[in-house]
Amino acid sequence: MFIMLSAYMGADIGVFAAHKFPVVDDFFYSRQFPIRGSNVDNIIIVGLDNNTMERFERLRYKRSVYAQVFARILEGGPKVITVDIFFDGVRDIKDDLRLIKTLNNADRNIVLAIYGNEAEKFLLNNDNITSKGYFNGNELISLGSVYGVVKKSSYGGITKLLLTPQFDKYGREYYPLPIVALTKYYNADFDLYSFGYEDNATIGGISIPTFTDKYLDRYMYINYTGGLETFNIVPFEKVPHINSEIFRDKIVLIGEVGDSMSDNHQTPIFKTTPGIIIHANIIHTIISKRFISPMEHNYQWLCVFIVMIAVFILFYYTKKKISIPAALVTLVIVKLMIDVLFTRYGIYVQFFPFIVSTLFVSICAIIFRDLK
Repeated sequence: MFIMLSAYMGADIGVFAAHKFPVVDDFFYSRQFPIRGSNVDNIIIVGLDNNTMERFERLRYKRSVYAQVFARILEGGPKVITVDIFFDGVRDIKDDLRLIKTLNNADRNIVLAIYGNEAEKFLLNNDNITSKGYFNGNELISLGSVYGVVKKSSYGGITKLLLTPQFDKYGREYYPLPIVALTKYYNADFDLYSFGYEDNATIGGISIPTFTDKYLDRYMYINYTGGLETFNIVPFEKVPHINSEIFRDKIVLIGEVGDSMSDNHQTPIFKTTPGIIIHANIIHTIISKRFISPMEHNYQWLCVFIVMIAVFILFYYTKKKISIPAALVTLVIVKLMIDVLFTRYGIYVQFFPFIVSTLFVSICAIIFRDLK
């Protein structure tokens, strides 16, 4: 009875502590060594790096430069161009009109980022957006939200993509930027509430495991495959001078990658990760079907409970010199099994409850053994 009670309390305390008082974020530590996945070559990032910004200075107001880069990429025939840049504020109307003309004449899919209420902004003002969210009536140009589309973990790092659409004051809905890009890539609709898939969304025939938070918003976990070194990156300033064929049938992402940029966030792989790299990892998670599904609470608790019984028996029935190393070995084995489940099958099991429970149960076993 005492063994069962100790194991029960240890397991319950460990699982409770992991959810309510996280001392160690297992998700972060489990992603310190990301594995390069397949389909990375389908993604090309056109990065606004430090050299580009030094050359063009206030690049966000030089719309003719963007027009030139867009035109060059369009020549290559990409499946979709995804732009994580905001074109707010009019500076030189003639210069600005070159970008508008390029977009109006675009014959390939382009997805522009929209943040919050863009009604009074340069490109995305109300006159330029149709009721269906297209730009200037060109159905090849769509808008994707980057406002509140990612959810942070206990330590502020981005681990989830919020799939629930955002709405502007006119009632138009916008799905997350990478999701809209994939609808263009697969030429398919995004179904967040798929019939027959209670906990899944679908896009292009791919079933995406989704989860619900306390606000009833649906989200998916981002399985990071790597940072800047993982994806094919072409400096923004070099695009007009390279062979456009490298963009053929690719998902092209345009965004900031420089060290001095403000669009950097903490993620499980790096403390500062450019936003465009996060979008690339989201897209890669979906096209590679490398999804993450946390183990349900009851199964997590059961696994901890079983291990705690084993640890209690080790401490109670073995010698002191053997019990502690044996318990440590048990934790190492458990950790290795958790890592295998995560890397091979995308099943996320919290390791922190095992640590807390082992400490609690081992103390109980030692006290009970000494009292005996």
